[in-house]
Amino acid sequence: MTEPSELHDRAAGSPASTAPEPWSHPWHDQLGLRYHQAIARKIRVRSDLRSIAVENIVRWTARNDYPASVLRALQVWRGLLTSAPLEELLAALTDPSERGHEMRQNTPFAGILTAEERRRIRDEHETATTY
Repeated sequence: MTEPSELHDRAAGSPASTAPEPWSHPWHDQLGLRYHQAIARKIRVRSDLRSIAVENIVRWTARNDYPASVLRALQVWRGLLTSAPLEELLAALTDPSERGHEMRQNTPFAGILTAEERRRIRDEHETATTY
């Protein structure tokens, strides 16, 4: 069986012959990494976009209807967004390890990529991972 970290590493652009089955959980994990790589590129150029994620966290945690594990993850993101150096935030966004995957499961970055950007990334990922 393939190690989870290997599956995540492949999202960076390795051959489709080693890609997971399209639409499987590992395939979606790779797609999520691609989305976050694009988010990181945008934040590198416009660090003010961090505020969108912080506002999402504030709004979501105010609802107080999330499991404790989700709230903890969002607080980790909030710390990175408000206190960490830019490079540390970008590293967390694009971390291909299992820890990075876990962080991306509770992502506060909704609203940073446009619908067109998401569609393009999804189409590119599908093309790159389909035989």
